[in-house]
Amino acid sequence: MNHAIDLPQSLLKRLEKVTEGTRSTPVSIIKDAVKQRVAYEEYKRREIEAGLADIKAGRVYGKDEFQTQLAKARNERKKAA
Repeated sequence: MNHAIDLPQSLLKRLEKVTEGTRSTPVSIIKDAVKQRVAYEEYKRREIEAGLADIKAGRVYGKDEFQTQLAKARNERKKAA
């Protein structure tokens, strides 16, 4: 599946300049950027859904409990140092 996208001329010029003298092409840079962004968006969605599932299942700390756990972790780190 091929799709055309419109990019500003200034961005195209920057892509051409970045790829001059390299094995990369503007198209390869664009494809890589899109792949990375899609992977990030998929990861972000999974993490949000996992967090919402934790909230729904009650696997969360209240503010006071969180601060207690954080203080314990800090104290343990100080002891280890």
